[in-house]
Amino acid sequence: MAEKPKSGILFLLWLLCITFSLAGVQFVYSIQFAVGTPLFSQELKLSPSIVAIILSTAGPISGFIVQPIVGVYSDGCTSRLGRRRPFILAGTLICAVGMAIIGNAVTLGNLLGDNPEGPNPSDHKAGLAFAISGLWLMNLMVNMIQGPARAIVADVVPADQQNAGNSMVAGVMGLAAIIANVVGAQFSGKPQPYRYLFLIGLGFVPFSCIPTLIVAKEVPLVKKPRDSSVNAADDISDRNVFVKIFHGFKNMPRPLVKVAVVYFFSWCAFSPFMIYLSAFFGQNVYGGNNTTNQQQYQEGVKMAMYSLAIFAGVQWIYSLILPALIKATSPKITYFFSQLIATASFILFLFFHSPIEVPFVLTAVIAPNFCTFNTIPFAIVAESANLKDAGLYMGVLNSASVVAQTVTELLSGLILKFRDQNVAWGIAFGGVLSLLACLCVFLIESPKKPEQGESEPLLSPK
Repeated sequence: MAEKPKSGILFLLWLLCITFSLAGVQFVYSIQFAVGTPLFSQELKLSPSIVAIILSTAGPISGFIVQPIVGVYSDGCTSRLGRRRPFILAGTLICAVGMAIIGNAVTLGNLLGDNPEGPNPSDHKAGLAFAISGLWLMNLMVNMIQGPARAIVADVVPADQQNAGNSMVAGVMGLAAIIANVVGAQFSGKPQPYRYLFLIGLGFVPFSCIPTLIVAKEVPLVKKPRDSSVNAADDISDRNVFVKIFHGFKNMPRPLVKVAVVYFFSWCAFSPFMIYLSAFFGQNVYGGNNTTNQQQYQEGVKMAMYSLAIFAGVQWIYSLILPALIKATSPKITYFFSQLIATASFILFLFFHSPIEVPFVLTAVIAPNFCTFNTIPFAIVAESANLKDAGLYMGVLNSASVVAQTVTELLSGLILKFRDQNVAWGIAFGGVLSLLACLCVFLIESPKKPEQGESEPLLSPK
C-alpha cells in the first residue's frame, strides 16, 4: 500500500482529491432544488403540488433503491480499478447524460411537437417525458456515485483520520454548494435558467470525479476460493444482493444501529429547512407567492440562494475545525451542541422574518450541525464496520436519510395544510424533530481505538 503524505498540507490536498467527486454530487442536488421548480412549473405548466411530489420523490426513492444495492456490488467488485472507482466512473458518465436530457427537455419537446405557448401540461407532453426521464436518470446515477464515493474514504483513509476525512467530505460539498447557489442566483429571473445550470453541471460533475479516480489508489479485491466446508446458508457473499442487504440490516453492529437512529432524526429535522427555505424567503420575507406578486417571490428565492451560499461557506469553514473540536471534546458532545443550536434556529424561523439579516443569520448557524451530522456518523461507520462491508453500511446509513426526508415531507405537508401554507411552521416543526435528535445523541457509542498495527484500513478484504 502506498504511504500516505505525512505533511499536514499534503495530507489535506490528498484528502481533497479523494473526496472531490462528492463536489459533483452536491452540485447536482443544489441545482436540482434551485431550478427544478421553475422548469416544471413555469415551462412545463405543472401545479406546485405535482412539482413537489416529483422533486421530493425522485431523489429519496432512487437513493433508497440504488445505494444499498451499489454498496453490496462494490463491496465484492474485483475490477483492476478497485472496488469503488468503477461505479464512480460509470455513474459520472451516465449522470451527465441525464443532465443533458433534463437541461434540454423543453427544446427536445418542442422539436417533437409540443406547443411552446400552451398553458396546460397536456401541451408539453414530450417535454415532460424528457424532463422526468432526465431527472430520474440523474438521481439514480448521482446515488451510484455517492455511496462508493463515501465508502472509498473508509477504504483508503487511515482509521485514526476518519473524522478528518469525513470533515473534508462536508467541506468539499460546502464549496460545491457555494458555487451552485451563487451561480444559480445570477441566472435567477432569466429565461430558462435551468438549461444553463444543468449544462454547467454536465461539465462540472465529470471534472469533479477526475481527482478521485486518479488519487484514490485502491488495492483490487482478490477473493479466496469458496470453502466447501462453509454452510451454504451462511455463505451469502455471491448470492442474491437483496439477501445480503437483509443480512446486513439484520446483523448491523450495535454502534451502527444507534448512530443510524441519530442520523435519521437529524435529517428529519433538516429536511423541512431544505425544502421550504426558498419559499420562506419568497413568502415570509418578501411577501410574494408563486401565483401573485411573482416578482417579489422571485427576488426572495434569489436571496434564499445567497443565504444558502453563506450557509455553505460556514459549513466549509466549520469542516476545517471540526476534527479538532471532536478531538478536544468527543463526538457525542460536539454533535449534541451543534444539534441544540440548530434546534433553536429552526424554531426561531417561526418568529423572525425581518429584517432580512435575521433569516440570513439563522440559516448560517444551522450549517455547523449539517457539517457535523454528515461527518461523525460516517466516521463511526468507517471505524466500526468490517471494511469488507463498508459499501453496504454506507448505503444503509444514506438510506436512513432517504426515509427521513420522505417521512418529514408527509408530516410537514399536513402541518402546512392546517397553518394556511405558512412554511415557517414547517421549518419550526423541524425544530421539534431536532430536539429528538438532541436526546438521541446520547445513544452514540464511540468506536474502540484500533490496536497497534491496525490503524490502516483493510484495503484488500478477503
